[in-house]
Amino acid sequence: MTWAEFCIRSYGNRQDEHNIWFKVREIAYASLIGPHMNPKKLPKTKEAFMPLRLESVKPATDSAKELLMKKIEEYNKKVSNGK
Repeated sequence: MTWAEFCIRSYGNRQDEHNIWFKVREIAYASLIGPHMNPKKLPKTKEAFMPLRLESVKPATDSAKELLMKKIEEYNKKVSNGK
């Protein structure tokens, strides 16, 4: 498989996954907006309820990255000590 074929298949796979998650979001949002919910507590849009675009995901903060690196170091120490 050439790189171009791989890119085409990868794009198609991402589109398929997006379509599946779109359906899941529609069903979940429809079940959320039932008459038993307080309308003031509902999300204003479906995108606010469950964002599907990668652009809407915020990058990790520096403190989160530092915490992750600490946890990785702790795990590597445990593994190297055999515990």
